[in-house]
Amino acid sequence: MSLSPDGAKRVFDPVRTPWFFPLIVFGLIAPLRFFAPAVAEKPELFWFDEALRARVALTLAEPLDPAIHFVELSMNDEIARRFAEDGEYATAASLLRTVASLGPRVIAVDIIYAHGRSADQAELARAVEEIESGGRTRVVLSLSTELDGGTPRLERSLPLAGGEKYLQGVVNVTAARNWREYRMVHRFAGESFPSLALAAFSAARSGPLVPRETEPGRFEWKTIGPRGKALTAAADDSRVFLNLPHSYFDDRFDRRANIEERFWTIEELERRASRGEETLRDATVFFGFDVELDGRPTTHGAREPGMFIHGTARNDLLHEKSIRPAGLKLDLALYGVVALLAAVAFSLVRRKRWLIVVALAGIVALLFGGWLAIWYLHLLPGAINAALLWGGAVLLEIGRRWTVEQRERIHRDAMLGFYFSPAVLKQVIQNLDMIRPQENEVAVLLSDLRGFTTLCETQPVERVFALLNRLFAIETDAALLEDGSLARFAGDQFLAYWGAPDPCEDPADHALRAALGIQRTLKKRRAAPGPMTSTDGGASGSGCIADAGSSAMSARDPIVTTISSATPSTRPPASRARPRTTRPPSLRAGSSSQTSVFRPLICSSTAFR
Repeated sequence: MSLSPDGAKRVFDPVRTPWFFPLIVFGLIAPLRFFAPAVAEKPELFWFDEALRARVALTLAEPLDPAIHFVELSMNDEIARRFAEDGEYATAASLLRTVASLGPRVIAVDIIYAHGRSADQAELARAVEEIESGGRTRVVLSLSTELDGGTPRLERSLPLAGGEKYLQGVVNVTAARNWREYRMVHRFAGESFPSLALAAFSAARSGPLVPRETEPGRFEWKTIGPRGKALTAAADDSRVFLNLPHSYFDDRFDRRANIEERFWTIEELERRASRGEETLRDATVFFGFDVELDGRPTTHGAREPGMFIHGTARNDLLHEKSIRPAGLKLDLALYGVVALLAAVAFSLVRRKRWLIVVALAGIVALLFGGWLAIWYLHLLPGAINAALLWGGAVLLEIGRRWTVEQRERIHRDAMLGFYFSPAVLKQVIQNLDMIRPQENEVAVLLSDLRGFTTLCETQPVERVFALLNRLFAIETDAALLEDGSLARFAGDQFLAYWGAPDPCEDPADHALRAALGIQRTLKKRRAAPGPMTSTDGGASGSGCIADAGSSAMSARDPIVTTISSATPSTRPPASRARPRTTRPPSLRAGSSSQTSVFRPLICSSTAFR
């Protein structure tokens, strides 16, 4: 609450403050982000998916690293026959040897082999040891965290063949409508386990470049910077979002980068191996089931192989492209900046057209800025919620301005109601052009109280005001009854006029009937105590309505050549007539004013009684 210039207390009015409603919207979205982050994140994930799809549609996506390849294990007739004759584990051991013969650096197995017989597991373990004994290829097996009757447990590959001694990575991925969330490190029973992607990344490195656990849930390793400087990179158990470049089945980007044979079938693999080729030299190969057995929904397809998710995570690690969600502080700062910009824009932009332009520009900037942050900064900001804040603030600003307009219209109509009869007021409100200056046949009625000076000298001021108000009420009723318009009350004088802004056939008759009505009412009240005698006079002629006054104030006051001071029944002596200088009709008889009223100007008049 503050003080107005006249010293009165001014009550805070939110409708008059353009900064209030952006603050209100900020106060709604910020707690949502703080207390319900999962709810606030849902629209951001939708926009994240759209950003990845738009990048593909604009052909801005980059392919996975050329060293990453995939081998599909499809359950066709040949594989089914091998499973039936040799067994699943023996077939897997044979296929791993075949893949290793092509010279890869890492084979990451996206299949958990944990339920076979001890002999079967031992056979697969021997194949792993045989491959790694050559010193060229490392094998990464899979493990997962499972719920057994509500109790979490760790399921390793080859548990009956000493599987804990082999390098293994967690294959658990958060299930969702689109599988996109990933954790590079998993915590279980106080231990830290690398994901399959991080384990494959570790297997491809050696010496100080191998990721090592530096604290619970965190692995660090050395990498070479752009200028050959050693840098420290890290991965932890916080969640990230996969920077999926394109669909597993979309090879346009591979072909554009001259990358061939990204995906392998078992048949093609065995043909190449039979020829002694090493087409997978130094590659990281993800070995897993095809989409029919391990299909997962992603941003780019309803069913894509699960191993493609781990391959993408491996690519994100290699090129540091994992997309991290913006933290709480960053999102709240973004919301605050958007609210502040909205308040500034609403204060500066006055026209509705530009307000709409600013609103659309702000939403587009926030949404497209969110895409740019995802594409190039690898950051998922609260762009959608910020855009909702901006849009909500704009809608409330439109409502605020509409409310202000309604208030002003109601105030204007109320003010006009002081001067026009209900019939005239209705037409004026529907067409404000009516009050513009235009020449019409106009009649004015002037009434004043006889003996007013003596009355003021002899009576208490309260009684004088009470008497005046009673008199003005009688005169106002009489004028409005004849559809007249009120000009002003000045001292004991009352002034009304007819013919403007709504022309009438005979304004002089209306004015005369109003004067007679005043006289009749006063005669009825003469028996009451107190003086009630007035002098009524008028004039009619060609004139118009315009503003008159100074820049400080204008008054509603007729200017005519002659105003008769006689009552309707008595013509005054000529010596008592008060001549005034004739003023020609003018579109605006006064200047632009702080207080603006209309006045009738009579150029030629006829006195009436």
